[in-house]
Amino acid sequence: MSSSVSDVIGNLIEVRKTEYDRKYSRLARLHKYWARKPWFVVQDYISKYSKEQDVVLDPFCGSGLMGLEAVLQNRSFIGYDLNPIASFLAENTLSIDFDAGDFDREFRLLETKLKQQIMLLYALGDGYLLYGILGKKNGKSYNAIVSDFNFQNRKKLTLEKGALSPNIDLPEGLSFPDKPFPAKFYKDRFSYKGVRNVSDMFSRRNLIALALIFNEIKKSSLRYEKLFILAFTNTLLHTSKLKAENVRPLSVNNFWIPDDFIEENVWWRFSDRVNNVRIAKATLLQRIKENKIEKLGTYKIYNKSSLKMDEINSASVDYGFTDPPYGDVIQYSELSYIWNCWLGKDFDIKEEVIINPVQNKGIDEYTGQMQLFVDEFSRVLKNEGLFTLCFHNKDSKIWIRLSELIRDSGFQLVNIASYDTFGNPYNKTWSDFSPKSDLYITFQKRKPLETLVRHKTVNSEEIAKDICGYLISHNGKDFNLTKAYDLFVASMITNIMNGNKIVDCDKLNIKSIVGIFERLIKNGNIQKRLPPSF
Repeated sequence: MSSSVSDVIGNLIEVRKTEYDRKYSRLARLHKYWARKPWFVVQDYISKYSKEQDVVLDPFCGSGLMGLEAVLQNRSFIGYDLNPIASFLAENTLSIDFDAGDFDREFRLLETKLKQQIMLLYALGDGYLLYGILGKKNGKSYNAIVSDFNFQNRKKLTLEKGALSPNIDLPEGLSFPDKPFPAKFYKDRFSYKGVRNVSDMFSRRNLIALALIFNEIKKSSLRYEKLFILAFTNTLLHTSKLKAENVRPLSVNNFWIPDDFIEENVWWRFSDRVNNVRIAKATLLQRIKENKIEKLGTYKIYNKSSLKMDEINSASVDYGFTDPPYGDVIQYSELSYIWNCWLGKDFDIKEEVIINPVQNKGIDEYTGQMQLFVDEFSRVLKNEGLFTLCFHNKDSKIWIRLSELIRDSGFQLVNIASYDTFGNPYNKTWSDFSPKSDLYITFQKRKPLETLVRHKTVNSEEIAKDICGYLISHNGKDFNLTKAYDLFVASMITNIMNGNKIVDCDKLNIKSIVGIFERLIKNGNIQKRLPPSF
């Protein structure tokens, strides 16, 4: 158990300096989803805290990467996720069944039936529209990129509106989802642009092309139907009004339609996403071969809430690793709405663990649901079993409440580490005062008779001074203000788990905590004793 602030700080600094092989990271790009963790970090945690044939649980399994690492290390994996697209993605991530030859033959079958028909929708003289800029605020000297039939030779053109965006009639009998968006979205940046139904997110031409592909996949009795649907759902947002030349869909974690949105050729993007699936699956098989993995674990994915895991017996899970929603940071039900509509799936928002004022869920409701989750997790975890919580949030109040409820539910702190987030999400790149990393906090289920001894009260100034004092005595190794929040939160969690009461911290956020460190550096001899890199 990490019992002191210096233990935690030293561990965080050591982890940041560690280098890992990123050879197989292509597996994480099978499909767009949020909060993916570096596979090599997850692999290390499973190896460290469980053994072969152990039962490993992820109650918020998302895209399934945690499960994949468990199965590759011959563990029995159980995953839960309330979001239908997440459980669908997890099932396909974990599936080892893949033959590149059969997959390519089935794609050629789809290509024979669809490519010519779809490409005619984008025909422009002797070329085909690759994408056109339809948004009103186009500041470029062109409004279209045109290519040949195989997307090789490309040129920029300026087209009349009628040629750029023709009025195409919907073919009779063509089906596509046309559900209305919920009347209220927490982060609505689309309805004011006339988008009311899911179909409004697409140009008429793209809607037709998408429906043709989806209907053909569903009726063709393909061995890899699910993988082709996965490529299709990963095509949807790229070919919607959410994309511009320099804007990727959901790069700002909401349905924002840029003023210069583009209409992208659906067949071009679908072919690219199919190739993405092919590479990801081939990489998985290559990894199994290169690492001489002979025994794979089993897995089961449940598309339901983890607040009541009736499928799992009490005290039967050896190790858990999970990455729950970070308060209001990502609105999963909202941002998955288009995907789930095309899949014909519903998302029961009543059980969604989230902060969302539109759903009447504030911090009290969120921590109440997290309490239910922790209690249920404690039920299924073996005595003295371990679980790792991967989490981050810019508000210390959420950290305090979460740490207190985990402590009071009968868990003790084992370890805290910090790793950079996977990829380059919007907040990491553009927001100065947002978490740039994730904290991995490992707890152990205490024996029933163990009791917590409460010690002292600790305030923000004491925590910050403790950190600075440690850094001074250790030459300030690798410390800078961008990591100050990680250190502060880790120290705060350590104090809470050790029975100390935290005061004056519940209204602090990243910006105010960085301000405390800046003030301490500016005043007195701290500034003189810390290195310039601070």
